[in-house]
Amino acid sequence: MGLNDAREVSAEQLAFARWIDVGTRVGLAAVVLAFAAYLAGFSDPLVPMAELPRVWSLPVGEYLARTGLATGWGWIAHVGHADILNVAAVALLALVTVAGYLRLVAAYVAGGDRVYAALAVAEIVVLVAAASGLIAGH
Repeated sequence: MGLNDAREVSAEQLAFARWIDVGTRVGLAAVVLAFAAYLAGFSDPLVPMAELPRVWSLPVGEYLARTGLATGWGWIAHVGHADILNVAAVALLALVTVAGYLRLVAAYVAGGDRVYAALAVAEIVVLVAAASGLIAGH
């Protein structure tokens, strides 16, 4: 079969694709708006722009000490700062796939397809565990 051969696409696949499409557009808009807010100076950054070249080259421990950031999800406490708002926008963009899988779970449960619903839940668990830091490659 070639790439242009007609293939049957399920309603679930179309719903997942729509959620990914819309979510990606919303997430990218959030990234652009957060960056524009950063550049426009709507709120003070946690790390002033002039300080960035000095802190970027530091070992992570010194960087965290100098900026006051915590590891893991500690950045959420600083989301009012323009530079950290950008991190939140990227995190929103990263949640798009989870939202798509949540949509699949709902569709599979409504259709009575427990196996596919369980597989979609497993995908969500893996993605959330990886994002939370529970799964780390050291």
